[in-house]
Amino acid sequence: MNANDLSRPDGNAGTTPTFARLALALANDYESIYVLSTEDGSYVEYAAENSDRALTVRSSGSDFYADSVKNCRIMVHPDDQEHFLRTLSRENLLDVLDAEGKSFIYDYRLMFSGGPQFYALKAIRGSGADSKFIILGIRNVDEVKRRELAAEAVNRTYSEIAASLAGLYEVIYHVDINTGEYTEYSAGDGMDTMSLRTKELDFFASTPEMIKAVVHPDDMAKVAEAVRRENLLKALDASTSVSIEYRHFVEGSARYVRLSAIRQQSDSGYIVIGVRDVDEQTRKQHAEAAERQTYSQIAMALASKYEVIYYINTETDVYTQYSSSKDYADLGTTTSGSDFFGTAANDIRTYIHKDDAQWLLKALDKTSLLRELQENGSVDLTYRQLLGNRLQYVRMTVVMPRNCTDHIIIGVANVDEQVRREMEMAERSKAFREIMDALAHTYEVIYQVDINTNEYKEYTSSQKYQRLQEGMAGRDFFAETQRNMERDIYPDDLPMMREAMKKKNLLKVLDESGRNTISYRLMLEGRAQYVTLSAVKPDADSDHIIIAVSNVDEAKRREIAFKEALGSAMDMANRDALTGVKNKHAYVQAEIEYDRLISENNCHEFAVVVADINGLKHMNDTQGHSAGDDFIKAACMMICKTFQHSPVFRIGGDEFVALLRGGDYEDREALMKLLGDKVRNHLAQGLVTVAAGISCYVKGTDMHLQDVFERADKLMYDDKQRFKYTR
Repeated sequence: MNANDLSRPDGNAGTTPTFARLALALANDYESIYVLSTEDGSYVEYAAENSDRALTVRSSGSDFYADSVKNCRIMVHPDDQEHFLRTLSRENLLDVLDAEGKSFIYDYRLMFSGGPQFYALKAIRGSGADSKFIILGIRNVDEVKRRELAAEAVNRTYSEIAASLAGLYEVIYHVDINTGEYTEYSAGDGMDTMSLRTKELDFFASTPEMIKAVVHPDDMAKVAEAVRRENLLKALDASTSVSIEYRHFVEGSARYVRLSAIRQQSDSGYIVIGVRDVDEQTRKQHAEAAERQTYSQIAMALASKYEVIYYINTETDVYTQYSSSKDYADLGTTTSGSDFFGTAANDIRTYIHKDDAQWLLKALDKTSLLRELQENGSVDLTYRQLLGNRLQYVRMTVVMPRNCTDHIIIGVANVDEQVRREMEMAERSKAFREIMDALAHTYEVIYQVDINTNEYKEYTSSQKYQRLQEGMAGRDFFAETQRNMERDIYPDDLPMMREAMKKKNLLKVLDESGRNTISYRLMLEGRAQYVTLSAVKPDADSDHIIIAVSNVDEAKRREIAFKEALGSAMDMANRDALTGVKNKHAYVQAEIEYDRLISENNCHEFAVVVADINGLKHMNDTQGHSAGDDFIKAACMMICKTFQHSPVFRIGGDEFVALLRGGDYEDREALMKLLGDKVRNHLAQGLVTVAAGISCYVKGTDMHLQDVFERADKLMYDDKQRFKYTR
């Protein structure tokens, strides 16, 4: 008899089996009833779909267990599939029914478009004549199961609260979510800094200030967001509890704590918030996570950076070789052998550069290698190997796994590019070393300054070796420089240097131009000596700047002496020997400069005054040239005293020019009136007089200084004519 026989009304012998009646009775409580033959695995699925509660056949099959596997992969929740298949395997099903007393119940989840739903399967084995059948009843228990899970979650949460009252939580707050009023229960003094035991205060209004006072700055924003009223209530509506971990200052030390919040089940208008010290647990978890990450990174590095890895048994020399696949970063192809050290010796003689072969054979001698591993923990060997028809640098790293002294791991990585780059950098370093040695002859001191931390190192020139030697180091270059300035810098240069050596000012110049050079005087050996400070930033994104100070006193003093001598000679060349004012040559130089400024549209306002001595020829003819010279000097004095802030030029025997700018230009009308008053007074006393004219530069009209001069000269001539007729 098989399960299909139950689909006939008369069963096997013309009457419906007692077991079938039982199936009909159960059908009201289950969505599906399976009748399964224990002999051949055939089955029939029934459902009570008719109003007369008669069973109807929904499906059938010859192998329940095979169909279960197929349907499981399609319909059962992935997390429940393996357990489902184990539970409904032929052997397990019969064993459990025998052990559990003819029946058992099993819960699992089925997948639907709306998501997973909980189902219950009840298995019953017949007895007596029906012992060859098993009835499986399937029903939807999703709503009931979810209520049970929710109740369990609530019970767990309330259990935690109860436990906290026994000391698990340092602080517990009972908060009215409508008014914010709260009661605080404190188990100890550790968290008292967060306690406000006033019933009238609003917990949510007080929280921001409490957070500022005790929460680590990096966690403030996270905690503030989590405990904001609307955010906290929204989270509690979505889940039975809310938990957040952060750092809390306790007696000046940051400790990890966990804040847990639940809505009170008996009164949803209240929430309970507990704060618990989890510092030791969290730091242990962080350490374990860091260690796991470290080992993960090591594994990834082994997979991606090594061409081959050997795992060797040091007692038997048996090894497994893992080769890195070209298509994947992880280790792929494996081979094995029985004598690693013998195989390695043969490969060394064949593939390793002849200059490296002998020492590498000695290094990979088994006894020597194991001894060095015991002493140092690891061995690194770099040598040249024939790869891809050319010699390339490779690096072998040998390590002994922790707590595994009978195995070693050897990784071989291609480091050709890296080694050749290091060799190139070594050559460059040698060149830079020679450059630094040369700088030692030029600079008395060089500072390397970290612009992020202000820490610095000082390198000074050794008299004995004439090489840069690392000297003292300091924590704050800019602060120490400002402190030392008053002692070391010549007083007249101190204000300038204080501003120039402020960090923001110095870095601004370096960002703009890449370098900065400052000349000033230092008090050395009891006298002021000239030095030059040069500051450079090696690269735009560099974290360091280099500051070098050189003594240029001797060269600077020679330069000053030369400039003074040159200035004296130039001054003599540009001075009128008789009057001491600037001469015609100086006026021509000034005219060239004014013309340049006018052509560049960069010339400021100015005026030209042209003055001519009255009666000089008569004085020379009647009283001689000596008296005439005195006459010229007196006229020059009158002009210079009138235009005291303007350059005066003698451009001819009796002709003078004054170039008015700044204050004299602004006061030009008053000054010309003053000159006229002096002329009239001199005329009444029989002293020297001059005729004068003034003209102002007109921007956009005058293209040369000569244009302004000619207008002033004409006005001077008109004044001279008036003088003749009014004398």
